[in-house]
Amino acid sequence: MKYFDLNERVQKGLRNNGGIIIEKDPGLTDSSRDPEIPMLSFPHQLLMYLGTFLGIVFSTAICQFRSGSVHLVFPVGEIILSAFIAVVIIPLVYEKLMLNPRAPLIVQFGIFVQNGVFWHVLIDSVGSLL
Repeated sequence: MKYFDLNERVQKGLRNNGGIIIEKDPGLTDSSRDPEIPMLSFPHQLLMYLGTFLGIVFSTAICQFRSGSVHLVFPVGEIILSAFIAVVIIPLVYEKLMLNPRAPLIVQFGIFVQNGVFWHVLIDSVGSLL
């Protein structure tokens, strides 16, 4: 279950890079102390997963709309694949991007929705090549 914990991913990303992505508080007098990284609550983490899932699903809707289809159809297989991508990819993306956990929630959510759109476009591009 540690794989899916975004708090673990932030810590791992910082350890792997050997750097700190969060600015130090100017009020800190002890330069040896690193600023504490805020922990993401379970609902906050769930919202990030949901954002990616929504990005993938709505990217499908946009593609259908562009092709001239007025009604939006979401096949069950595509919904399952979208959920699978969101669950598997998000921990890795969160670790590699090293997003600032202090960033506003709407900014973090937007990045994850955009990431979901990216994965759908990537899968469509690979599918069209095959």
